[in-house]
Amino acid sequence: MTTTSLPSRSSQMSLSFDDTPFWDRASLEAALLREARRALRLTLTDNRSVLLSFRRRHGEIDLRLHRMFLHAPLPVVREVAVTVRHGQTGAGGAVRRFMNENLHRVSRVRETPPLQPRGRFYDLHEVYEDLNQRFFQGRMRVPITWGRGSGRARRARITFGSYDPVLTLIRIHPVLDRTDVPRYFLESVVYHEMLHHHIGGVPDKSGRTIYHSRVFREAEAKYPLHEMALEWEKRNLSHLLHVVRAQRSGSGRRRGVRRR
Repeated sequence: MTTTSLPSRSSQMSLSFDDTPFWDRASLEAALLREARRALRLTLTDNRSVLLSFRRRHGEIDLRLHRMFLHAPLPVVREVAVTVRHGQTGAGGAVRRFMNENLHRVSRVRETPPLQPRGRFYDLHEVYEDLNQRFFQGRMRVPITWGRGSGRARRARITFGSYDPVLTLIRIHPVLDRTDVPRYFLESVVYHEMLHHHIGGVPDKSGRTIYHSRVFREAEAKYPLHEMALEWEKRNLSHLLHVVRAQRSGSGRRRGVRRR
């Protein structure tokens, strides 16, 4: 079975808010049949992880598309048809760009979790608002919270922060809520995630989205203590990894730093 997964949610996509669909299910299936020139059965889904999948069954193509494709223009529909006709293992550039630009149509099965910006040592809301005024003229509106710190700490890295474009939410790893973590390093992590929301992803020629593009890196380097933050991370990453592992092994159900 060939599948195309939901693009990574670590950055914001450009959004279109025209909610008038081009197709209903019957007309979309008819267009796909015409373009694919193969026996085809279309099923529309609300799957949040797999937006396009197909397989051949008894001489017929069983095609499953997310409902966002009811909004797909004809060139995208034609490219979907080419994909299934030739049994390609990945969607083409136009299809990937369409999916990236329509993530807002993916059903929000998850609700935004309760926000906990106030930590034991750092208040993320205060850090965020300071950066918002300094770099974004106070115009950014994205909630931020300490995460649970439940992701696995790999041998040589920790995900210090993440941006979820579906929930429009910034999460920061609670290992940074410590007195021995300098504010400038925490600021650099928060600023990085704010840039993901502000800049978004840039599609390459194959339709894949580049999140840490040249434009992103240039903007990231505008944080005055960017290089200092990188150096601090190099010197202290092993220590933070040790802290995360010790907290998990020695505190039962406790995760990261207590924040309440």
